[in-house]
Amino acid sequence: MPTEANPKISSLLRFLTFVEVVVLFITGFGLFFAPKLVAPLWPWELLPFNARFLGAVYAASCVAAVMQTAYARWSPARLVTPMIFIFTAIIMVLSFVYIGQFDFQRWEVWTWFFLYIILPINAAYHLWLYRNLPPANPTQPSISTRNILLTEAVILGLYGIALILIPSIAKTIWSWEIDNFHAQLYSVTFLTPALGAYVLAKGGTKIEWQTLGLAQIILGLFPIIGVIIVDASVKRVFWSAVGTWVWFALFAAMMVLG
Repeated sequence: MPTEANPKISSLLRFLTFVEVVVLFITGFGLFFAPKLVAPLWPWELLPFNARFLGAVYAASCVAAVMQTAYARWSPARLVTPMIFIFTAIIMVLSFVYIGQFDFQRWEVWTWFFLYIILPINAAYHLWLYRNLPPANPTQPSISTRNILLTEAVILGLYGIALILIPSIAKTIWSWEIDNFHAQLYSVTFLTPALGAYVLAKGGTKIEWQTLGLAQIILGLFPIIGVIIVDASVKRVFWSAVGTWVWFALFAAMMVLG
């Protein structure tokens, strides 16, 4: 791919994305594989299901951040930076809405707010900075692939919006009981890949397809594994509930599409 068609991203964007990689790797894989060690460092108390699920979400996010850091060019940043923005911006807003959830006597809380203020601002700045850059030699998807991506974007996007606007209703399909704070927080699990699918529906490079694919495989597979692992000990999942299987089908579909 010619360098002119795929320029390097700024040192600032690459550095802050690298910071994200470090944080996401520790929190994501730590919460998923060693929740007893990492969960006490979280800004609020995490129950077992939530710890594993957040670990899965952050592990998937880590994959996308690694790709942007490693390649450090407009492709895959054209895909990853908007996903970083929507993910971090929503969490930033919800953190202020639910500010009572946080104990500001803990350093972890200050770190949380620092990151979730700096990161969306940085992403927004670079989206504006690169607003006139065209895609870097994208491959156009077939009509069927484009329709699949747009369908994914609509379904995931609508459910993500529902979790924000009507969390009490939208969370009823969840495999375990969650409060409105976590329901709204988990909206990024769906809105972020929805945006990625929408971007690629218009065409993308090989590395962009691989980035979204790998992230979705983890985002679909890890939550399923996490629920099974935790429920083996606590027995809290209502396996006879239709909503439970809708939830599993949603994440299985993300994995398969990935």
